[in-house]
Order: sequence, then structure tokens, then C-alpha cells
Amino acid sequence: MNRWIAIGALALACSLAVGCKKPMTDEEAIRASIEKRLTSRSDLNLGVMDREVKQVSVSGDKASAQVEFRLKGGDAKMDIAYALERQGGEWVVVSSQPMGMPPIMPPGAGQMPPGSSDAPGQQLPPGHPPAN
Repeated sequence: MNRWIAIGALALACSLAVGCKKPMTDEEAIRASIEKRLTSRSDLNLGVMDREVKQVSVSGDKASAQVEFRLKGGDAKMDIAYALERQGGEWVVVSSQPMGMPPIMPPGAGQMPPGSSDAPGQQLPPGHPPAN
């Protein structure tokens, strides 16, 4: 009889250990989502760098995180800001941007077109009507 009680207690303990998995906090889920995003990229060699999530903030179904990447054995480092959204109960990275750098714009974006009267040093072709 004691043998069956011991087996039953062991079975109960095993099932509780498997069934009582602690749910992830938002911060843990955000870290896991960033790690998933990084490991899915074939253009990164994650083995040569250390990374540390420095800051996470959550506002409803949106979140942001700052991650510091450091070259192993070196002084080089880069900070990346991640934007995430909760989609279907899971955090998903929607964008990333190096910190301290302006957003990447297509070539020529924000520049005046050639021949514009507002562009310094640019002249309109002879006979062209005024641009303003």
C-alpha cells in the first residue's frame, strides 16, 4: 500500500511541476520576442556580440524596448530602439531603429528638386516661368 501512495505522490508532483508553468510577464515576453526576431535574421552573427535589454516600457498594446549590443572582446557598441505591438496575445516586433540616428529616408527625400528657386545656388533655365 505504501508503494502505491509513493507512486501516486510522485505522479502528482510531476504533473504539478509540468502543469504549473509560471506565465511570462510582459517584460519577459517582450525580451523573448526581440530574441526571436534577432535569431530569425540570417544576416546577423549573434555569436560575436553580447546584448542587453536596457529598458522596457508598456502602454496598453504597444511597447518599446532599448537594447544595447556590444562586440565581444571589444569596445564597440550600438543601441537599438524596438517598437512592439501585442498581436493575438503575443508581443511582436514591428520596427527597430538605431538610437541617436534619424530615420532612414530614400535618396533625395527632403531635398529641393534641381531648378527650384528655393534651392541655394540653383538657377532656373532661361525662359522658365517663376517657380513660386
